[in-house]
Formats: sequence, structure tokens, C-alpha cells
Amino acid sequence: MTTTSVHTITAHLNDMLDIGRYTDISVNGLQVESPNGSIRKVGFAVDAAYSTIEAAADAQCDLLVVHHGLLWGGCPPIVGPLARKLQLCMTRGVSLYAAHLPLDGHLEYGNAAQIAHLLGATDVSPAFPYKGATIGVRGTLSTTRTVHELASQLAQSEGALQPPLILPFGPAEIRTVGIATGAATSVIPECAQLGIDLLLTGEPKQEAYHSAQEHRVNVICMGHYASETFGVRALERVLQRDFRVETCWISEPTGI
Repeated sequence: MTTTSVHTITAHLNDMLDIGRYTDISVNGLQVESPNGSIRKVGFAVDAAYSTIEAAADAQCDLLVVHHGLLWGGCPPIVGPLARKLQLCMTRGVSLYAAHLPLDGHLEYGNAAQIAHLLGATDVSPAFPYKGATIGVRGTLSTTRTVHELASQLAQSEGALQPPLILPFGPAEIRTVGIATGAATSVIPECAQLGIDLLLTGEPKQEAYHSAQEHRVNVICMGHYASETFGVRALERVLQRDFRVETCWISEPTGI
């Protein structure tokens, strides 16, 4: 394994994910630069929680790459849990990189695109516009499947709800899927407009039940955490390939 600088790695991720294209509440990119600028080992996790940062430090990671970072627009007071997490990064030498919407919508390494690949979907294309970019994908299954068959497959994913929440209000035979991870049941009406049989997302809101029923769209909610492990795992493979750094996956399912 080799050593490289934090700025070389993060600039590579910035370019690859095209983070400047997204208008996001997350501060995407290098959020925390620790005094340790040399990267030998990189940790990957969904959330920048105290526990995941501590796990990265204990595993001797110099950089932690996450989907949900610490900084979400503006500059909040550096007190309480935020202060403790920043102190942990600085004292233990762990820099932090976050990619939120860029890692939802990326057509190759994004959460949605990776799930489409898992399902064997073809004709995968960007979907669900948001402020000049897209945050999901749509695709076509190679053979028709039922909502329960798809939910059973997705239930095997790390941290998935057991069982996934199913709103079976669309066609009995599913051929077209829309995927928008996290908490994206707000795109149900858009799925109906596009003629999509199933929306796959992570976490539902209360109104999703009636929205799916009224628009006659199937919905599977596999869990917010479970739906957003895919992008960071893809980035782990990218950095192994492009920089030959040592990596580790930090698993901490939330059950949500």
C-alpha cells in the first residue's frame, strides 16, 4: 500500500463526483483537515458520528469518507457534540470528507446507480431533478418482478429494515424502477408522471402511504442507512484502485 496527500485524494473525489454541480445543504468535499496530511489508510462510513470517527481513529485511518458529514451550511456554534467530534478528528489525526447529494445522484458511483446495478437494471439514466442536478436514477428490469421479490432481495443489504416497508399500490408486475435513496418519498408523484412502476427509497414520511395509493405507484423503503451504504462502498473500491491505499469499512446500521 502507498501513501498520498489528503488534498490529492480529495481533489480526485471532487472531480470524479463533480461536487460543484450540486446545490446542497451539505458542505461537500473536505470538511475537516487534521494536522496529519499524509494518507495511508482510509475509513468509509455512512455517518460522521462520534462513534464512527472514533472507530476510524482506532483503526489508524488518516481520512474518513462519509455520506452524511458534520457541516450542513453556515457555520453553527462549535459546541457540544460538534465540538467533541471536531476535537476527536484533530487530536487523533483523522481528516473528514463528505459527499451528500453528489453521492446520491452520480450515474456510476452514486447510491441509486449502485442499487440499480444490484437489481440488474438496464437503460439506467438520471432521474429526479433538483436545483440543476439529478439525485436518482430510473431503469428497466431485465424481467418483470413483484414488489415482494424485490423487497426480499433488498432485505439482504447491510442494515436493511426487516422486512423492508412495502406500499404495494402499483402494478403487480414491475418492469420500471425509480431509485432515490435516503428520504425521497416526495418523488412518488414524479414516478407516476414518468410511468415508473416502483420507487425504491430508504425512509418514508407519513404522507407517502396516501401518495403512493393515490398515484398508483409501488414503493419499497429499505431503510435510510441501508439505501446509502452503496455509494461510499463504491468510493472505497475507487480509492483502492486509484491510490492503492489501505481501506476499512465502518459498519454502524441505525435501523432507520
